[in-house]
Amino acid sequence: FDIQEQKETESDVLLEEILCINCKKPMKGDDKKWYCECGMTVWKVTSGKLLSPVHLKQLMEQGQTEILKFISKKNKPFKTRLAVNDTRVEFDFDTGSGEGDESSRYMALDRKEIRVRVESAQPGIVDLTIESIDMPRFFQRINFGLGSTREAECMGIIVAADYARFYIPEYGEKTMRIQVNSEEFSSYILRETKPRDKEMQFLIQFAWKKLNEFRAFEAVYTPKRRRKTDGGNVSRKFPFGIFPWLEKVIESQGQEENIRVFLPHNPAVYRQFKASFHVAQLLEVDDDEYLIYEVPIELERALDTWFSMVAGSTSDTIKINTESEGSKTNEAKYPAE
Repeated sequence: FDIQEQKETESDVLLEEILCINCKKPMKGDDKKWYCECGMTVWKVTSGKLLSPVHLKQLMEQGQTEILKFISKKNKPFKTRLAVNDTRVEFDFDTGSGEGDESSRYMALDRKEIRVRVESAQPGIVDLTIESIDMPRFFQRINFGLGSTREAECMGIIVAADYARFYIPEYGEKTMRIQVNSEEFSSYILRETKPRDKEMQFLIQFAWKKLNEFRAFEAVYTPKRRRKTDGGNVSRKFPFGIFPWLEKVIESQGQEENIRVFLPHNPAVYRQFKASFHVAQLLEVDDDEYLIYEVPIELERALDTWFSMVAGSTSDTIKINTESEGSKTNEAKYPAE
């Protein structure tokens, strides 16, 4: 793989075709960095390594680069990967620093496993990573609103189980290996202790139901240095692609001031929705299939964007049916039970 061949490969990568891993908008660049309006930033020179558009494409599509060579502050060479962490790019020493080609990204993964890490450093917010040889590496920071770190980690596991179930046809033959940053929470997942809080009991039981669909699961307490998340516990942007299975069901009437949103009885879904739309009001309606929320008609476009983002769609808007007699609009499908 000579220099000329590498230059030709890099010339084939057009910046305007590289979409931000978080918001799926085109990346931009200047002399020092690549960036996106959502805050994602990738510096072109990192620890003595000049990054190319090829590396940027790897970061935005896979969440990490191949193993690269860098120079430390003490002028010593070292090898590792770069990985996306929210809107930043950091060294990823956890995946090793051995030589290898593109397939080395999965060298530590078994074909029969799905690897999940949930890490909450702030109430209501979780960093979720999902890895499997059957799909690209997934990373998102998800805001579930008011709640404890343990609740956020539990809902992260629910998201991971549904995500793997959607993208991996033979998920029932896989073992889900979960790394958590809370020893207490790992004991909850393994049923060694029972939480006293009723909401936490409900979330754990819901997570067990999801995890029991896999061949097996395990939870391991693997502490890391906790990084405090930026800002408060309210996200200014919607997480991308965390509910690819989500069915869009809404109802509106021509002259009504509110839109009704029908959400499944899945705590990860309705708590993320409520964290994104604080003004949403839960209606006291007895419905075995849905929880029904109302949001002001003024938030119609934001509602379109939320469904589009969490389902992983790159379309700008999804039209809402507003016929006078009222109707429901359905899009996307949850995998068959």
